[in-house]
Amino acid sequence: GRAYFKQATREQVLAAKKPKRGSTMYVLADKDAKSHLRMLKAVKDEGMPTYKNPFIKGNLFLLLTIQFPDTLTPEVQSAIQKLLPSALNTRTFANGAADVEIHAVTDIDPVQSYNENKVNMTTGGEAYDDDDEGSGGGMAGPGGQQCKQM
Repeated sequence: GRAYFKQATREQVLAAKKPKRGSTMYVLADKDAKSHLRMLKAVKDEGMPTYKNPFIKGNLFLLLTIQFPDTLTPEVQSAIQKLLPSALNTRTFANGAADVEIHAVTDIDPVQSYNENKVNMTTGGEAYDDDDEGSGGGMAGPGGQQCKQM
C-alpha cells in the first residue's frame, strides 16, 4: 500500500476520517521517550582511551548513591559535625595550582554516549591501514614477482 501524509488540524483530520476495512496500522513507541530516566552523572571526555587512538577518550560515568536531606539548618549541621569524627583527608591543593585539573560533572545519556563513540571503537582506519595493501608484503621483483626469504 501507499501512505500519504498531510498537514491538518485535529478537527480537519477527524472530519476527513474514512474507515478502511482490512487495514492494520502499527504504532511504535518512541525509543528515546524515556531517555531522561537513564541519565547518569559523567565527566565528558575523561574516560578510557578508545581502541588504537589513545588521544580520543570516552566519558567517565559516575555511579553514586547518595541520599541528602532536603534542608539542614545551621544548628543541625553543627550538631552533626560534633557527632562525626574529624576528617580523614584534608585538602592539600589550591584551585589555581598548575597541577590541578577541574572538570564539571554533567548529565549524559549512556546510550547516546555509546552511539557517539561507535566510530572510535572500530579497528583500522586510514592511519592504521598497511601501506602495501594487496601486495602481501615484501618487495615486488621484476614482473610483479614477490621475493621470499628462505
